Amino acid sequence: MLLPILKANEQFYLMDKERKAYDALLQTVNNRAQCSSAAEVCLYQRQLQFLRNIESQTSTGPYGASTAAQLAHLLAEEALAEGGHGDDSVNLGAWLVWLNELLVNRKQQLGETQPILEWLLQRVEQQCTVEQQCTVGALRCLLALLESLPVAGALKYFPRFVAIPLPHSLEAALLLVLCQDRLFSTFCTPNAELQAKELQQSSQLANSLVQMLYDGCWAAMATVDTHTQQEEERLTMLLVHSLQLLQKIATHHADYAIQYAPELLGLALANVRYRVGGENVKTIYQLPHRVHPAQQSAIYGPDDVDVESTAGNQNTATAAAGRRVKSRKMRSLTKQRNNGSLQEGKTSSSSIATGHGNRMQLIVLENSDYGYRTPSGDSEGGCTPTSDGAGQQVVGLKQQRQRQVKLRIAALLLMGAVTKQLPRRTLYGYWHVLFPSGGDGAAGARENKDHLLYIGASDGNVRCRALALQLAAQLLYGSKPYLSQASCALAPTNYTPFAMSLANSVMEAYRQLASILEREYVTPVLTQCLKCLAVLVQATSFEQLQMGIVYEFVPHVKMLTRHVDTSVKVSALLVMEMLVATPRLTQEMACAVGLPLKERRNVNTLHTSPRHNAHQDQVHQFQLLYDSDEEEVENEQEEKEAAQEAEEEEDSSPVVAKPAAEQTRIALPSGRIPRNSWLLRLVLRYLDCPTSASPLRVECLQVLLAMTTHFGLLREHLARLADVLCNALQDSSWDVRLYAARTLDAIGFQMARLALEQTEPRPELQQQHLNFWLRMLPAIYNAYSNAETATLRCSLCDALSNMGGYSFERLPQAQRTGLLAFLLGCSSDDAADSLVRAAAVRALAVYVLHPTMRDDLVFVEHAAELALLLVGDAQLAVRIKAAWALGNISDALVTPEQEAHEKERISQVLLGRLIEAAVLACGDHDKVRANGVRALGNLLRLLSGEEHALMQRAMGRLLDCVRAAGSAKVKWNACYAIGNLVRNRAMFATSASLAGTLFAALSQLIVQHANFKVRINATAVLLQIEHRADMGAHYATMWRSLLAAIERSNALDTFEEYNHRDGLQQQLCLAMAHMMERARADDLSPCRDALESHLDVVSSTWRRVAYRIVPEQATPLFTCSSLLQKRLGAAALTADQRSALTFITGALRLQG
Repeated sequence: MLLPILKANEQFYLMDKERKAYDALLQTVNNRAQCSSAAEVCLYQRQLQFLRNIESQTSTGPYGASTAAQLAHLLAEEALAEGGHGDDSVNLGAWLVWLNELLVNRKQQLGETQPILEWLLQRVEQQCTVEQQCTVGALRCLLALLESLPVAGALKYFPRFVAIPLPHSLEAALLLVLCQDRLFSTFCTPNAELQAKELQQSSQLANSLVQMLYDGCWAAMATVDTHTQQEEERLTMLLVHSLQLLQKIATHHADYAIQYAPELLGLALANVRYRVGGENVKTIYQLPHRVHPAQQSAIYGPDDVDVESTAGNQNTATAAAGRRVKSRKMRSLTKQRNNGSLQEGKTSSSSIATGHGNRMQLIVLENSDYGYRTPSGDSEGGCTPTSDGAGQQVVGLKQQRQRQVKLRIAALLLMGAVTKQLPRRTLYGYWHVLFPSGGDGAAGARENKDHLLYIGASDGNVRCRALALQLAAQLLYGSKPYLSQASCALAPTNYTPFAMSLANSVMEAYRQLASILEREYVTPVLTQCLKCLAVLVQATSFEQLQMGIVYEFVPHVKMLTRHVDTSVKVSALLVMEMLVATPRLTQEMACAVGLPLKERRNVNTLHTSPRHNAHQDQVHQFQLLYDSDEEEVENEQEEKEAAQEAEEEEDSSPVVAKPAAEQTRIALPSGRIPRNSWLLRLVLRYLDCPTSASPLRVECLQVLLAMTTHFGLLREHLARLADVLCNALQDSSWDVRLYAARTLDAIGFQMARLALEQTEPRPELQQQHLNFWLRMLPAIYNAYSNAETATLRCSLCDALSNMGGYSFERLPQAQRTGLLAFLLGCSSDDAADSLVRAAAVRALAVYVLHPTMRDDLVFVEHAAELALLLVGDAQLAVRIKAAWALGNISDALVTPEQEAHEKERISQVLLGRLIEAAVLACGDHDKVRANGVRALGNLLRLLSGEEHALMQRAMGRLLDCVRAAGSAKVKWNACYAIGNLVRNRAMFATSASLAGTLFAALSQLIVQHANFKVRINATAVLLQIEHRADMGAHYATMWRSLLAAIERSNALDTFEEYNHRDGLQQQLCLAMAHMMERARADDLSPCRDALESHLDVVSSTWRRVAYRIVPEQATPLFTCSSLLQKRLGAAALTADQRSALTFITGALRLQG
């Protein structure tokens, strides 16, 4: 009932304003008519008649088609009459006031408003430079008319509005900017692409706005001594709408944003500091200044690499001293923070986005609906006025603060729009103005106070603080290549290197964020600060920075993991997830994430500088924080109190839900976690709690998933993890079940890897892994049957594929049979999604390589049949998995144990179908082709010599993959496949032309291909040819190719190939030794002739490789010369052949 009453009151108020404007206009026209000449009386009579006609019309019509045209004609006559008298435009002003009210309330009574819009626009174009009240009235009417203008009309009138010069009057300028903004927003929708003409016009409009703002004409009018509060309000709103319009232009016109980034960022930085200062209500506007990018941005890396630098000479204050890391004080601070949040009664239901795309990007770019403590979002509390005067003053101050908040938000949004359009190389040039720098001395005292983290810490408004931190997180996202240049290594004293300056900036950013976490109480700001910290942690190379950063923020994050608000807890756990997912842990990081003490000793001591010794006391305090008995006793006491309170509440009111603060205190089960593993203990508590929110449970599973990177955190608690994952797979939330399956997949992979790395059998470890899978199998079956989506089922099949060979071979026969039956049923279910079937086939293809299943012909053939059904599927992802499964099955068919008897075991019909499927895969997408060539090379080894046509077609497809332009992985897989194929000597007997094509393609790859791994695999093919007769007339060609490849191996086109150069040279030398052992007498002279032109390079490379290669592989190089020497004394050679053999022996000799 209240909403209709408010709407009725508003309508009555608007109608009353229109009535007053009508009466004032009628009185003005009558007064002018009484004192006018006889010629002018006719004009005023027509005006009065028009007003009577308008007033007599009802709201339902009918309306005259020429009403607007008549009004435009009357206004033109009135303007002409007033211009002739030279007096003020009182009558015209009254007409415009009434017209504005009429357009707001009853625009339909004018019919087609095109004539009025044309007249008003012409009036503004002619009189805009003249400060008249009629110009303001005309702009106000135009603003009302443009509200319902279609896109075509907006495109028509936008150039004319852009051409209007911006007036110096604040009110007129504000109205003109609003009109321009409305037109631009009409035709520039979020997904619209502007044409070249519109882009040029928007650039012209933006240039005029930027010029006026930098000249300070508007600010000068509002800062004179005679200015009023209304003028200051107009200035603020003018700045707000100007920045908003510039933001829209920068969003849709990337080239303009890039070209004028210094001016636009200068505007944004000048307005983020716009606020009331102290008791003085008057604000002082600061003129903007261009922001110059740092010079280092032009020299660090190419445009497509995010390793550019920023300013290295900006300094900040020293590190904050007096850290308190005692757990008792932090616990009390946690309770105070939680109690304060409970008193505010603020709870948030926002959760972290967990989609299938880039999860971190979704988190950073998430639009948050920030809450406020007051309607304006200010942190300061309100007050109750004691008198009307005091109440008006408070209301005025509050409204002014709200306007200034709008301006600061507009400035931050403009900054975000500009930085989003900048390329990474250009963006890093402005790092010194967007983020704090670090330093000591006087330079640190003059630190820039307008960077984003300072705003996030000091701004008085919640929305501004949260928006600044969100923008900082967006800029930090993807900055890892740039921040990886930061280093705290000892630097020269005469200058500060760029790496040191960047390291100081990163450390200062951590201090700022830690300071915000320590002082902030508002939930949206805490959430955004934690997300920003998570992105920064992900982008930081901690091993290159000064020790102590982690000690500064982890204690605050640990407290916030027990916050009363779910979104804060989720964001705090996100920070720890990014920290524990770091591949290389330092000592402080290992201590922070709770790595067991025996595992902590294996962490490399990366900080060996004098700074490391300075932090030894801090390390001891930090270990006390996480390893002390005091915290564990306190936790146990809290758990007992929570359990007693829960029992009392259940007795008194069983149906009442527990408060949020009590829901997080969960009693540990019998299997206890060590005290130092606080993160694991906390995560398992939340997962054990049935009332934990779904986003919190998902994030806890993400933390467990990150912990698998350092499996020492989890491997002693597999039984507990199995129970938690079983419960998570039965959760009612689909997200929880999905991430439980992904966590299980990662844990299974790490367990299999750990079992393979064990040099000595460990029965207790193998039994733990077996018990884990025995506990998980029933839960996986139930979760699969209850799954509603294909994604969850695929994840469960992927998890089963990572059960390692040790656990699979030790499964009881009943369990193994049930597992295989389950996967065979999933892969052969026609009603299931093809992605699920492909995932199940992939798991079967993994099991094919296990010893017990490799000898089972029925199982191998069944898996092959299932893979054949999916090779031709319409979905690329399905074909990729099917091709991978086909490759694994082919690997199982050519294992050394089965190679001698495989032709008798596998059906030739099935083999032919597999080869046909592999040939088909070789013509597919690169990811399918890479596995198709692998399978084809293995399968062709099993093909009998009678199948000439199939052999030629398959071999031709392999050579096409070698010669065709494509990914390097396809080429080196094709070379590996050809290496398997040449073991089948029937291939050389099939077609002489095919062999010629093969050796020509290999020669080209060995010598000319840019990728060294492709050259290595192409050279490896020669090592698989055991008989000289198979090379035929191509022996000399391949020998010359090897020598040319050795010479070219020292010419690096790209630095990325440096790591593979030694491997390539080693493979080339082994191929030379292999060919020399099989050389015939008539090959010696051509080999000598080719070697003479490359003698120095080949001899030096041969010796270097021989003394660097591992002893197990060095035998062919060390025995080659002696074998040639024996051949020289035993064989019947001609004089020329003997001379050639002597020359080659001397060139390849290692001793003497």
